[in-house]
Amino acid sequence: MRSKKLAISFLLTILSCYLFSSELIVRDARIYSIDSSNLGGIDLYIKDGKFVSIGKGLVISGLKEIDAKGRYLTPGFLSPLSQIGLIEIELESYTRDDSSTHYSAGLGISDAYNPSSTLVPYNLAGGITTSLSAPSFHGNIFMGLVSAFSLTGSLENSLIEKDIALLANIKGAEDSRAANILMLQDAFDQARDYSINGMINEHTKPQHLNFSKRDLKAINRVLNKEIPLVVQANRASDLLVLISLAKKNNIKLIISGAKEGWRVATQLSKAQVPVIIQPIDNLPSSFDEIGAKLDNASLLHNAGVKILIASHEAHNSYLSRQGAGIAVSYGLPWEKAIDALSKNIAESFGLKDIGSIEVGKSADFIIWSDDPLEVSSFTDLVYIGGQELSTLTRSARLKDRYIDR
Repeated sequence: MRSKKLAISFLLTILSCYLFSSELIVRDARIYSIDSSNLGGIDLYIKDGKFVSIGKGLVISGLKEIDAKGRYLTPGFLSPLSQIGLIEIELESYTRDDSSTHYSAGLGISDAYNPSSTLVPYNLAGGITTSLSAPSFHGNIFMGLVSAFSLTGSLENSLIEKDIALLANIKGAEDSRAANILMLQDAFDQARDYSINGMINEHTKPQHLNFSKRDLKAINRVLNKEIPLVVQANRASDLLVLISLAKKNNIKLIISGAKEGWRVATQLSKAQVPVIIQPIDNLPSSFDEIGAKLDNASLLHNAGVKILIASHEAHNSYLSRQGAGIAVSYGLPWEKAIDALSKNIAESFGLKDIGSIEVGKSADFIIWSDDPLEVSSFTDLVYIGGQELSTLTRSARLKDRYIDR
């Protein structure tokens, strides 16, 4: 009897190790690799949440195996400048934690992020595994700091990195565009003065500037090239002004919007300024966007500009892949569209551990039912850090609860 119990215990131990192993292998996947080739029949060995080996016919046995059956496998997609985890209902202020009346540049949102937000599983099911959550526009030229979160839903381990970029907007604040551009430069000058003297000089401070010490410290991180400055702008002339401003102050610049980017694509490329675009939102909604074009992405790419693709709304951040599909239909290479949803975002924001299917990177990946840039395709399996995540959403649970009643 004792030997029988030992045998059962041994088998349960083996089974437990198999079910909860930190190692697994994916067989027969179709991947887009870092060398820009679209390869089929690829195996991926994952250990301790990282890609350890990638290639054809990997000879590894005794591990949990996933048969991709030739389906597309991509990196988990990133959502730049969304409000995932910060809002629930846009028109209900008590459900929003994405703005401040007290801070501008120094507003960091990492402590307000809610990993249990209903937006998390909804976007995860659409292929978003990382959100670069950001403050919303609230009247100040500086909106605050962007932080990166993994959409695992974990209460303790969702934060990837805090305060990785500073977000600004040169139009639509209390003053004119011309004044806002001058205010950007004045803010840089005041932050430098604060960095040198360790205090705000009330006698030399321009009257229109009212930055806290926290704000000035955030601006100095941009001036020290620790983080990029992300500026929302669309008009071609504004893009040229921002390129000049970035060069003058020797800062890393990312432009969000750039609907008229194609008009100054050569200048953007020469200055090595990445752009965040929204191909799904291509109709002019203001005089700043008169030159919006459906082939903006391909024209920017052809000029050598690094493209990042986003969606314009937090609830449906996953629609960025539909936008990428639209960009492909107007000339952007398919592989570059995948990069624009993943690798380019990670690189531009300094996130070195995610964004590509590469040995040593975090095993954040999606197995798709078909081409991920087709709206008829869906996520079959979602993994973050080598762990499978459920894509069950609140709306799906409500459907299951009431559909038969």
